[in-house]
Amino acid sequence: MSKRRLIDTNLIVRHLVQDHEKHAKTAGKLFDACDRGEVVLVVLPVVLAECVFVLESFYEQPRGNIAAALVRLINSPGVEICDTAVHVDALERYRRTKCHFVDCIIAATAAAEDMPVATFDEDFRKFSDVRVKVE
Repeated sequence: MSKRRLIDTNLIVRHLVQDHEKHAKTAGKLFDACDRGEVVLVVLPVVLAECVFVLESFYEQPRGNIAAALVRLINSPGVEICDTAVHVDALERYRRTKCHFVDCIIAATAAAEDMPVATFDEDFRKFSDVRVKVE
């Protein structure tokens, strides 16, 4: 049976941006072990959201690059995240709009569960598959 590890944002970011040689090498070894099936890396949704925030705000990465890298990561066979399809959808919504990533997660969840969103945020009306209902 594979070992499971919860991973933190900094490990994912170091792996993706390669800006700290020692940390990037260590993270790379862990992701290689994941690819070989020796370890399962568990990504909490809040960690995914923090990755988007850090990559966008601190590293000023384009939305398309962020979405593509994180979709590849969470679709890896050795990576576990709850509701993978919802998070992939959220990353796609994030890539193609200017909406905040957390709003994209809410929109993707609302669409997947056919549940209206109670909000005053007009951005949700940009998604044709999301119903907004405050009352």
